[in-house]
Amino acid sequence: MKVELKEVHAVYSWSWDIPRSTNDGSIVEADDDEDVCGICRASYHAPCPNCKYPGESCAIVAGKCGHNFHVHCISRWIDTATSKGLCPMCRQKFELLEGIRLNDPHKTHFKEIEAKRFREIQEQIEAGNYEALEEEIPPIQEDVEMS
Repeated sequence: MKVELKEVHAVYSWSWDIPRSTNDGSIVEADDDEDVCGICRASYHAPCPNCKYPGESCAIVAGKCGHNFHVHCISRWIDTATSKGLCPMCRQKFELLEGIRLNDPHKTHFKEIEAKRFREIQEQIEAGNYEALEEEIPPIQEDVEMS
C-alpha cells in the first residue's frame, strides 16, 4: 500500500511559563486553578481587555506576593491613587518577582510607576497635605516580626 501526502497543516500551541513564589521565597510552578488574571478574570493565555491578541504585547508579570496578572491590568491598577501600590489580591506592596525572565522586560516600566508615586507623595508633603499621606501608608502586616 502506497500513501501519498498532498498537504500538511502544522498546528502549534503555546503557554506562559508562570511561576509562583511561596512563603519561604522559593519559586514553584503555578497551579492550573490559578490561570486567570485576578483583575480582569481573563485567562493568562487570552489577551486582557485592552489587547486584541495574546503574546508578548499582552504579557504576564509575577509578583513577589505570589499573584500574577496581565501587565496592562496590574499597571493600570498600580497607577491609580486608590491602589496605594498594593496587590489587589493580598494588599501587600506589589513588586515584581526577581530572578525570572518573565518579568525582565517590565522592570523599567514598574520602576517608572513607583517613581511617579514617590513624586506624588513628595508633592503632598511639600503642600503640607499630611492627612492624605496617612491614607497612603499601608497597614502593618501581622505576620511580619518587628524587632
